[in-house]
Amino acid sequence: MFVQRLFLIGLIGLFLSACGAAATAVSTATPLPTQPAATAVPTATSIPSATPAPVTATETAVVTPESPDLRYLQAAIEQTLADFDGFSSYVVIDLESGDQIERNADVALAGMSLVKIPILINTYRVLDNPPDIEQTKLITQTTALSSNFAANLLLRLVSEQNDAYIGADVVTQSLRDLGIYNTFIAVPIDAEPRPERLNTYLTPANQRTDITTYADPFRQITTGDMAQLLHMIYICAQTDSGPLRETYPDQISSQECTEMLAMLQLNELAQLLELGIPQAATFAHKVGWIDDTHGDGGIVFSEGGDYIIVMALYKPEWLEWDDSAPLFKEVARLTYAHFNESGLYAGQDLPPAPTAAPVTALPDLPHAIVTNTQGIGLTVRDVPSGAEIAIVPDGTILTLLETAPQDVGGYRWYLVRLSDGKEGWAADDFFTLLEPTPVTE
Repeated sequence: MFVQRLFLIGLIGLFLSACGAAATAVSTATPLPTQPAATAVPTATSIPSATPAPVTATETAVVTPESPDLRYLQAAIEQTLADFDGFSSYVVIDLESGDQIERNADVALAGMSLVKIPILINTYRVLDNPPDIEQTKLITQTTALSSNFAANLLLRLVSEQNDAYIGADVVTQSLRDLGIYNTFIAVPIDAEPRPERLNTYLTPANQRTDITTYADPFRQITTGDMAQLLHMIYICAQTDSGPLRETYPDQISSQECTEMLAMLQLNELAQLLELGIPQAATFAHKVGWIDDTHGDGGIVFSEGGDYIIVMALYKPEWLEWDDSAPLFKEVARLTYAHFNESGLYAGQDLPPAPTAAPVTALPDLPHAIVTNTQGIGLTVRDVPSGAEIAIVPDGTILTLLETAPQDVGGYRWYLVRLSDGKEGWAADDFFTLLEPTPVTE
């Protein structure tokens, strides 16, 4: 299942023992009462404890029951969160099948300490050798104790110029290299913005007009991005492949990804999702919280299968720990049960699939993705070098229309269409053509 921790973790254990009181857990959540078993979709506080049906084996084959549909789990999670009077976001990925459920996965959230996951990745990326004792101490303080000071020292290391602000830029650019556009660090954690620098980024997530969490402008994430990063680490560690190995073949190894997961197992400062996961399972994760937002995300290694779970809750002005922790616990419990309790949904009707919106056929036109704007965004104009009609962030998908490009003011301009239907001209220095998706019969 999961690779055993490296010898180095023994040294880390000694270090953590010395940290003592700094690692005191802050959770005060009390267990939710057990409710009678429901006869429909599992409720927020009840999962039927059905006895697994006997499996008949023959000499030629062994019958293995299929994993339950994730829609059962999603219905239970949605019911759990239904009465929460704030904003909720989650992603669950079955790492065997690749199936996924999510809610509000592409809404901008404050980065909290979850931004330490990309810091961790980039720390191992810039190290040419295994971490020495001092580097290991910083990594451990960042993952296990969630030290902001240690995380900023790692940003200095990542910069290779002893400058945490440059390190933040390196981390953000690495996310762009990996195709992740909604997560960024513009200002080191707890640091003051510098007037000569860009102190925030435009992203597809924070440019949404339908929903907002008033996320910290200096550091932002989405639950979808965190799930992607965790998935990349998992694939790298398990199969020595995937985006991390492909993007940084000479900088990140499978062994380093395994070490990252071992370091994330040490996260025991505060408990959110961890409250609902049995100690028999291994949970490599990062927790984070600020006044109005709490988040947790990681990989669960269990007998019933490995899976990713990332969750965040937001409530304007202040989110009480006693309100959030029981919800994290119950969602984690439901998810663990989904993967580990055989016959969990026996006799229950499958929740209906969401109704898909009608798809309007569009002409087969080339597409491009906005890049290289350094967080400022691409200005779309009414004519080449003309008046601004929109500014769109890195990661935005453009449709290139059939009108011939024009060379004006030192740029080549293309007529493009945005997702909201607006059309205008954009300079090709700030977008990259996308390869057409192969059509399979």
